[in-house]
Amino acid sequence: MTPSKLYLERLEKVKKTIALENDRPTTCYMGTSTPAAHMGVTMAEFANNPDVNLDVSLGYINEINKITPIDCLNTGAGGIKINVGLTMTWLSRIKMPGRELPENSIWQVEEKKVMEVEDYDLVIEKGYDALVQKILPKVIDPAEVQEYMNYVQENGERNAKRVIENGYPSINSLSSAPPFEMLCGARSMTNFFMDCYKMPDKVKAAIEAMLPKAIDILITSTKQANGMGTWIGGWRGASAMVAPKIWDELVWPSMYEMGKACLENGIVPTFHLDQNWDRDIERFKEFPAKSIIINTDGMTDLRNARKVLGDHAAFMGDVPPQLLATGTPEQVKDYVKRLLDDIGPQGVFITAGCDAPANAKFENMVAMFEAANEWR
Repeated sequence: MTPSKLYLERLEKVKKTIALENDRPTTCYMGTSTPAAHMGVTMAEFANNPDVNLDVSLGYINEINKITPIDCLNTGAGGIKINVGLTMTWLSRIKMPGRELPENSIWQVEEKKVMEVEDYDLVIEKGYDALVQKILPKVIDPAEVQEYMNYVQENGERNAKRVIENGYPSINSLSSAPPFEMLCGARSMTNFFMDCYKMPDKVKAAIEAMLPKAIDILITSTKQANGMGTWIGGWRGASAMVAPKIWDELVWPSMYEMGKACLENGIVPTFHLDQNWDRDIERFKEFPAKSIIINTDGMTDLRNARKVLGDHAAFMGDVPPQLLATGTPEQVKDYVKRLLDDIGPQGVFITAGCDAPANAKFENMVAMFEAANEWR
């Protein structure tokens, strides 16, 4: 398949933005759950059927694009089974619409302990696979995981081509979680944070035992997907969530090694940073300049991050989800304009902070991209 001229132009713009060589802000779609309501599809069908997920997402994105251009996609345009990906990320059960939840509810991560203290010894002695094999059947039917893996094998290339045919480069083809996040999901937040204080050495040993396989999966899967980049998630390991000593010992080393491995393999790491990371934002200078993307959710101060990092990293964000859901188009445009006035367009992908919510107003999504495209 020969990509269209539009696709290649947009791809070049993405590459220039990562390298901070762009002179206009780049628009980037992110809204995993947003299309369903606007397109008149139940959340149950949207979340449980990968083909519907892709069709509806592309239809929604194209509807916005006809009004104002979307240059790229953060993580593709669907074709996913929501609960399988999230379960593999957090080792937690995902309650799904139309199953455990009403058909138009958003999916929910169940905060429940499924990993026992003695399982730290299991992972330390036998590694990543041993823990996953023990925990996974507790949180999802293995047959459902296999069914989705078969779907991806049979349809992944077709789905990727559809996105390219519609003219959209996808920056990230995979979402990965550092071991800190996986252990937190399996142990539950309360138990895991207590573990970090009561038995930090054991937690650290478990993280170190899991890291090589986590990196291998990250690199191998991204290469198999011919991906430009991949997410490295930072959720419960945010600076605002854990003490500096815990962050320095248990969070950052894995994130750094995962990012380093991506760069060594020609993969762009997008650090998806939920919550507030102001305290430690300078640590991203440890990566080579103009090689990474920092994807924040509206809680990290991007103005301060620009002062600290300068032109060291690209930024992706940062329109708050609550503004997209409850604000007006004028308020959304004002937010985007003020952000760009303050930090400039270089290395900036304008998109929703973290993710646009399921109840984001269509006119607000349009306004977000219009503001970027119209910015002086």
